[in-house]
Amino acid sequence: MTEHTIRGVRRIVVGSDGSPGGRLAVEWAAELAAQAGAEVILVHAFEPLAELEHATPPVDFHAIKELRVAEVRSEWCRPFAERGVLHRSSVIESDPVYALRKICGEEGADLVVIGSHGRSGWKEKIFGSVATTLLANLPCPVAIVPLRPD
Repeated sequence: MTEHTIRGVRRIVVGSDGSPGGRLAVEWAAELAAQAGAEVILVHAFEPLAELEHATPPVDFHAIKELRVAEVRSEWCRPFAERGVLHRSSVIESDPVYALRKICGEEGADLVVIGSHGRSGWKEKIFGSVATTLLANLPCPVAIVPLRPD
């Protein structure tokens, strides 16, 4: 038996927002995928209206998204490339829970990996965290990678 059949994990979806928690989730997923021989799909939910907080008018949402796509591919996916892990990325204009559910369903994910703390904002205070919402809404196991105390 190969390691991936022992573990039962062939496809991992990892959600990241680029925060320290998101980067830890990517690192953890990369290590697990390397050990299990699994493929990884990195998902980043891009919410255009959230970008208004950091932009000055006029705002070119298409340009902002293209920059994010390039950043995800070149920087955020680096841990997979360094370990020789087969990987893809997807930047979706949506909220994180919807984006992860969509990719998980389309790709037949065996596991979803997220960080315990991402970028927090007003929506998190009102609606609850992505981690809590995902636990009740995904058809596969969810691994929540905690932040390490410095």
